[in-house]
Amino acid sequence: MESEIKILLHKVEFKRIILHMWGEVVATEKKMPQLEFWNEMTGQRILPQHLDWDGNQFHLTMNVLSVNHEEPMEAGNYYLTAYKGSKRLADAVFAADYEPELDTERENPLNMVIYRNSGHYFRGYSGVDLDTGAYYLQVKVAIPKPRVFFIKKAFYKFKNNLKHNLWEITHWFSLQVFAHYRKHAKYKGNKILFASGSRAEIGGNEQFVYERMVERGLDKQFEFYFDFKPSIDAKRSFAKKFRFTKLLATCDIIMIDDYYPDIYKFDYDPRVKVIQLWHACGAFKSLGFERMDKPGAPPLNTRVHKCYTHMPVSSYHSALHHAEGFCIDESKFYPIGIPRTDIFFDEEYKKTTTARMYEEFPRAKTAKKVYLYAPTFRGDNALNAYFPFDKIDFEKWGKFLKERDEYLIIKMHPFVRETIQIPEEYKDYMCDAASYREVNDILFIVDALITDYSSIIYEFSLLTGRPMYFFAFDQKMYEATRDFYEPYEDTVPGKIVKNFDELLDALAKEEYSKEELEAFVKKNFTYTDGKATDRVIDQLILGE
Repeated sequence: MESEIKILLHKVEFKRIILHMWGEVVATEKKMPQLEFWNEMTGQRILPQHLDWDGNQFHLTMNVLSVNHEEPMEAGNYYLTAYKGSKRLADAVFAADYEPELDTERENPLNMVIYRNSGHYFRGYSGVDLDTGAYYLQVKVAIPKPRVFFIKKAFYKFKNNLKHNLWEITHWFSLQVFAHYRKHAKYKGNKILFASGSRAEIGGNEQFVYERMVERGLDKQFEFYFDFKPSIDAKRSFAKKFRFTKLLATCDIIMIDDYYPDIYKFDYDPRVKVIQLWHACGAFKSLGFERMDKPGAPPLNTRVHKCYTHMPVSSYHSALHHAEGFCIDESKFYPIGIPRTDIFFDEEYKKTTTARMYEEFPRAKTAKKVYLYAPTFRGDNALNAYFPFDKIDFEKWGKFLKERDEYLIIKMHPFVRETIQIPEEYKDYMCDAASYREVNDILFIVDALITDYSSIIYEFSLLTGRPMYFFAFDQKMYEATRDFYEPYEDTVPGKIVKNFDELLDALAKEEYSKEELEAFVKKNFTYTDGKATDRVIDQLILGE
């Protein structure tokens, strides 16, 4: 293809499911052309999701599993092509000083290979056209279509798989109920459902939004409905299932605060807003599609998270993380703040909560320093979650605290059910806060945080200047099974220790960097003004 333009690639690399390309455009015209990916087999043209220019130098990125209307790229050879309108001007080639090894090995950063099981795979191989020398990305993909449900077949197989077929019939029935009520629903924009599959009653971000709407008198404009159950695996009665399905089909706005399987199986009216008030701040541990080679990764044809229309996040950095993890478009993410972080800027709330926490933990009021140890769980989910308590020497820690007249509050992840065995002689110096649900309230009486891979670091960072310590005794194992959005050492704003003696030594020396803490907040919070709840209401609910 003759042209006065050249696209030279200086580097091509997959980072998880994101394709990165760095290059330059050499052209006689000053105006840079439009760069798109052209599928040789279908003629489909796909725009990169990000294209940043610095003069004639560019860096583009593309999530290969969501760029096609939140679906994976179709099969074919994709050429990075310069366009002027509908006219193809030139295809990208490797620069002369960049001659990467082209092969189909999984470890090659130019390639991405995902095998979920025998019926699911995505392969993206970098190659060079032997005739033209142009770079192309060869995509091979297999995504099974959703299985069609036949009620007769389910009944026929009853005797062989009773439990599974009962689930299928219940699922089929809920789809029929939903379709019926959706067909007859009158959407006026004023019916809001607050729901959660992991809380027995309203709390967290949902409670902040609801209570603020009432404060602003919006309960006169909106009708509120509530549906909560204590855990994902909690059973509902038939009547409660029916009511919940009806509410999903007839409400204009659906709010949830966490992963919730019952939400994802329905196709909502385009006018309905499904707002995910995600419970965690920031961009820390990998999730969803960022875990494609790790245990617990989703299948390529999953419906999980795909129904969201709006999701508030703490920063643009967090938006990129969640867009990749959920494999949904970045336009659905709003870096306007997390409602429950407003408490860290509310002086009256801080004052009353601090007093309440001192009543809950009276020893904290007289101690010279208060620590909170809040590690995350190990395991894949709530069913097999655990914590390796053998890594903690409670006798040694108790002695350390007693000598210094300090106090330790231990708050395990709610998934960890095992009781902490605190030595009797040190119960005045440490306590188990497992029974207290809202860990953010405890933060107000804490002088220093000790954790490992928990997202609590984002909330705690808003209490300006308070140090954090990272007891990462199993970092390599955690990276191998779960991993992080960015390298752990580049993410955490505090000292990393690998064993218990190092932890006590770091606490004694009070090793931390105030500048590191300030940089962490700046990176992870677009706003630090305590008005996130109002922005969620104004922009996502009222549409202002």
